[in-house]
Amino acid sequence: MRHCIFLLALAPGFLGLVGCGSSGKDSAQSPLVEDSVEEVLTLVLPSIPSTISEPEDKAGFIAIHFWDNLDFSDEEKVSDVRFMEQNFVDYLSIFPAVMAADRQAAFDVLMSRSAVNPSARAMIVSFGEKYLNHQDSPMKNSEYYTDFRNSVRRQAR
Repeated sequence: MRHCIFLLALAPGFLGLVGCGSSGKDSAQSPLVEDSVEEVLTLVLPSIPSTISEPEDKAGFIAIHFWDNLDFSDEEKVSDVRFMEQNFVDYLSIFPAVMAADRQAAFDVLMSRSAVNPSARAMIVSFGEKYLNHQDSPMKNSEYYTDFRNSVRRQAR
């Protein structure tokens, strides 16, 4: 389990390096101009308190507090689809290491926090559908999707 947490911690950085790396092609052969490539910003992960020592508990803490550094009333940030989608995917990538109760709590916190901005909430709901329920999604997971939908319904009341 420690290896899983370690790999999850390294995944965003590794993906960033891979995504920013050169393909080895001459720039004249590339249809993209280097200046046109924008880096998608990601949220800073929460610091895990030293009192939490079990890997599953650490993963749960990160999932529950993943969105703490995003102010959902910040229209500029939450209307940036690339930013929101990348962070949602990063958020979901933690879930294989998260216990079911913490996963449900994490979805509840996300739905509660996003309720201050209906357009951001709608975007998150659409990402949940796209990544957790769409038949072609490599992240499709009926258990996660059920928990996600339950959180959406609870927060809609």
